[in-house]
Amino acid sequence: MDSERKVFHPPRRRGLAVNLGLSLALGLVTLALLILASQNELGPAFLGMLLGALLVAVPIPILTNRAFALIRSHYMVERDGIRLKWGFREVDIPITEIEYVELAEDLLIPLEYPRVQWPGAVTGVTQQDKLGMVEFLSAERRGMVMIGTPGHVFVISPEHPKALILHYRQVTELGSLSPLPAYSTSPSFLLVDIWRIPRLRILLVATTVLSLALLGLVAWAVPDLTEVSLGFDATGKPLPPVSPGQLFLLPILNIFLLAASYLLSMLFFRQQADHPLVSVLWFGNAITSMLFLIATLFILQTG
Repeated sequence: MDSERKVFHPPRRRGLAVNLGLSLALGLVTLALLILASQNELGPAFLGMLLGALLVAVPIPILTNRAFALIRSHYMVERDGIRLKWGFREVDIPITEIEYVELAEDLLIPLEYPRVQWPGAVTGVTQQDKLGMVEFLSAERRGMVMIGTPGHVFVISPEHPKALILHYRQVTELGSLSPLPAYSTSPSFLLVDIWRIPRLRILLVATTVLSLALLGLVAWAVPDLTEVSLGFDATGKPLPPVSPGQLFLLPILNIFLLAASYLLSMLFFRQQADHPLVSVLWFGNAITSMLFLIATLFILQTG
């Protein structure tokens, strides 16, 4: 019954503020570096800004993924067991396998936390002598609750830890008529999942080949150019010539579009294996990369 099932959420405010705030800040810095690079002649300054933009953009998918996982996370306590959800990580623990549910601060020995921690993402697995395998599905180190099972301990961080423990004790007193079936799933690497599907595999290979060809073509052509026009005005006349190094903006823009498609693909693929929108996204990636390549060839021929 609903009165025997209660959902507890991890604290989200600080984790979302840090991860989304940093993502936005890094995105603005990346954009600023790309704009500055487009205004410079080909040389060390241009290449430095271009490389800096790429390096600054690398953490953005990681931070947004952590924020997304935090939003999708909750802990459900019911009469037949406990369900844990952290992003795409899901665990159902039958009530018959739960040995204890206690505050981590009551532990006589200190917990060994994962090496990599971040506000909103205290996650990972450690191996401790007296506890065995300890898996963290937590947002904060404060208010942690330990769920003990044979050979595996889960550490969570509900907003109201004492309320979770109290509810667990109340429902266990009622007894279970049908314990939850044990269930555990972890997120896999998206590109591996895509590779298993022939249709998506072809699109992935095509996108990769076209993207590398675009980058290689620009890298080969730019050193021999003195100026280049990147388009036409409303009357059909070529735009004023600019530094040839600005051609690098085309493969860079293509890379950012691929990264955005990757994140969206991850969302749809986890909802449903071989989601039709994943095919649409990767078909769009292949077409976009091809159009960038054709545009580059046209610019070089007309230049």
